[in-house]
Amino acid sequence: MARVPEIRNREDVPPVHRKLFDEIADSRGGQISGPFRVLLYSPEPAVRLARLGAYFRFEHALPEKVASIAAITVGRELDCVYEYTAQEGGARNAGVREEAINAIKHRRAPEGLVGDELLVWQFTTELLRTHRVSEPTWNAARERLGMKPLTDLVGAISYFCYISVAMNAFEVTTLPEREPTLPFP
Repeated sequence: MARVPEIRNREDVPPVHRKLFDEIADSRGGQISGPFRVLLYSPEPAVRLARLGAYFRFEHALPEKVASIAAITVGRELDCVYEYTAQEGGARNAGVREEAINAIKHRRAPEGLVGDELLVWQFTTELLRTHRVSEPTWNAARERLGMKPLTDLVGAISYFCYISVAMNAFEVTTLPEREPTLPFP
């Protein structure tokens, strides 16, 4: 259960911010879902994040498998039950192998990872663990992905970090429609 009451209805925000509520709801099938149920306590950054998220969810230059591996890796690295659970099904739908998903989930990686899975996991974990990306990993990612997708990968990792940190801070651990798929830390 979240540390604060979740914002679900237009009336839950001050009238001056209802236009921002509507913008977020309109971009998500007419309802406020996920992290925006708590992030709307500060509506301006929430709507900007929603716009950024729309790019990294639907318009980025990354192969879906690459984006999905980055997302579940961030969720796992930051022990974010919410974000990992939200992204695991998408990883499957994007064609990420079950062996790769389980290796990341159970912290067995790099065991069980091959090709792009390994490269994206390595890039993401280096950035999160050391706050840098090694020259060999950078060069491999740049050669494999190209500069625009590589730049989008860095942006996607940053976006997923924001969501993960926020959900951890607000103690949002579940999605109403799903059981958590990551053990609670």
